[in-house]
Amino acid sequence: MELRIESVQVSERPVEMRLPFQFGSTEVRRTAEAYAEVTAVVGSSEIRGVSAQLMVPRWFDKRHDQTNDDTIDTLRRTVIEAARLAGGQSGTVAALSRGLRQAVPGALPAGTPALAAGFGPALIEMALIDAACRAAGRTFAEAAKGDLFGMADLAPPDIAADALRHHLGGVVEPGRIELRHTIGFDAPLFTADVTGGPEDGLPVSVEEVIARNGLKAFKIKLKGDPDRDLARLRDIAGLIDTLGTYRVTLDANEQYAPDAFTAFLAGLKGDAALHRLREATAFVEQPFDRQTARETHAGAYDLPLVIDESDDSDDALEEARANGWAGTSIKSCKGVLRALLNYARTREAGGLLSGEDLTCQPGLCWQQDTTMAAAVGVADVERNGHHFAGGMQGAPAAEISDACTRFPGLYRVQGERPALAISDGGVDIRALAQPGFGQSDHIDTRANRPVSLAAKAD
Repeated sequence: MELRIESVQVSERPVEMRLPFQFGSTEVRRTAEAYAEVTAVVGSSEIRGVSAQLMVPRWFDKRHDQTNDDTIDTLRRTVIEAARLAGGQSGTVAALSRGLRQAVPGALPAGTPALAAGFGPALIEMALIDAACRAAGRTFAEAAKGDLFGMADLAPPDIAADALRHHLGGVVEPGRIELRHTIGFDAPLFTADVTGGPEDGLPVSVEEVIARNGLKAFKIKLKGDPDRDLARLRDIAGLIDTLGTYRVTLDANEQYAPDAFTAFLAGLKGDAALHRLREATAFVEQPFDRQTARETHAGAYDLPLVIDESDDSDDALEEARANGWAGTSIKSCKGVLRALLNYARTREAGGLLSGEDLTCQPGLCWQQDTTMAAAVGVADVERNGHHFAGGMQGAPAAEISDACTRFPGLYRVQGERPALAISDGGVDIRALAQPGFGQSDHIDTRANRPVSLAAKAD
């Protein structure tokens, strides 16, 4: 499908975390959610597409001379430049997205990390996907299966166009998504550990989350210090070993040096108190910084390793797999089409594909990211935005009410915000299988504030 972009409007909503969220060396208490609204012409019809992504500080950009607010402003700049460069362009979704990914870095300050530079193009890409699906009257899965986005025409050298089309045929409609709960390094494990916290009726401690939602999959954050990380894992094992079967992934967010990581794995393997937890560990996510990861052969370690922050280009997975890495994570903030491409690659040549959340709060951001993850059939998906951020912050009351009515299996009313309707560790997402991407037609961006570098998340 060919589209001509008539206009792109970008805006943002402030987001205050209901609980501090810690990853790596950063504690996030507030940020903002970016929105893109694209008006495109398909044939003789004008169509609207909308997308949303949380602008997370110091994940895309971990330069030491940047503050949390600096890194959010870097993401704002990528959104502004992507919107500016997209106007008036024509082509398939894949061609338009590729053009933006090639053009935006040159409009940014020197030294902007590639992962951050891709944020704005990914946001516009998602809105174009929504517009294309709406124009065709197709769900996201139907559009991907039929290559409505024109991906095969731009197939990379490592996978033939026919093979890419064939594997896209394996994309599935959303049905139910299993949640993998994030356990931050300083998150309270037991109810007795909770001091203060929001009075919103939602769980705070991991113990409460398990009891309320029946979760049996967990993503555990590491700090990069073997002794502290192993001690923390022993505490966590004391809680989750009381469950039956459970699943674990570990995420170091680039904090480990190779020698220290070797010591950590040795300690994990040799500690009897961690036997069940280690046996339940599916993989370790991005233990090393981006440059070290590119230089490290991951096959030397006794647990599978997957890239995340290193996944900053469409070629990153193939480069990593050549160096022994087991796979990659998918996130819509890195690119929905990249997720589909890497899905086809893992079906063609094997490998792990994981779904990670990056604090998507309930609302359009959650709906789009979850639709994508469900489509490529990941085993379970890290979903933490509902726990740390809450739901639909900054949305008008009518939008919140409409979402709860439109998606009865997805949300339930919880005070002023919708909460996910979690049952037995998962969410019924069948209502997302409608024309469009993540069901954006009820989104009202009129109350949003403009995206500008003068705006601050606090």
